[in-house]
Amino acid sequence: MLLQMQEFVREAHAVSDSHDYSHVFTVCRYTIEIAKNIEEKVDPFICFAGALLHDIGKTNRAFDHIHGLLGGTLAEEYLDGLQVNPKIRDAVARVVIRHTPTSKIPPVTTEERIVYDADTLDRLGLMGLLRGFVGKTGSMENILTKYMEKRKFDYAKLNFDYSRKLGDNLHHELLEFLLIIEDRLQSRMASIRHLFDQEGLVKTS
Repeated sequence: MLLQMQEFVREAHAVSDSHDYSHVFTVCRYTIEIAKNIEEKVDPFICFAGALLHDIGKTNRAFDHIHGLLGGTLAEEYLDGLQVNPKIRDAVARVVIRHTPTSKIPPVTTEERIVYDADTLDRLGLMGLLRGFVGKTGSMENILTKYMEKRKFDYAKLNFDYSRKLGDNLHHELLEFLLIIEDRLQSRMASIRHLFDQEGLVKTS
């Protein structure tokens, strides 16, 4: 059933940008690693199915801002088609809903917290930061500033000590790169202001 689910996810995310199936399978890899290295008991099916389906709501860009809530509904319908036990189906759907802060419903169960951490880990580091820029619209300064500010606080939101161990180097790499980008943005804006000053285009009060 999980192999069938994997093929479904691969096809569903085939045309996605930053949340393509490589992201989904990276989250699956982190999910397995965290689950194997914590003391809490874990239901392997709920955990892995939740990781596979966690971004199914992202396949519709129109609902990107509520993709966790939409994904929970889509996951329920898909799992019903596979005739999954309703109790397990609901547990997987809650993993999907609560894997993202945008749902405004924090993760509670062990499985929910694992997938939340696994998804967060793939936002850390240089590649995680660059992946987050893909598909964004607007000015470069607005995209960089808004997205970078969010990324500074991801590491602190991880639930498990083992997750923090996995993400420690990535977090430091991220912070170092953010300093470089912030410095370049400030230099860019300063040079623009200097140009306007030179040309006498800045209004004086």
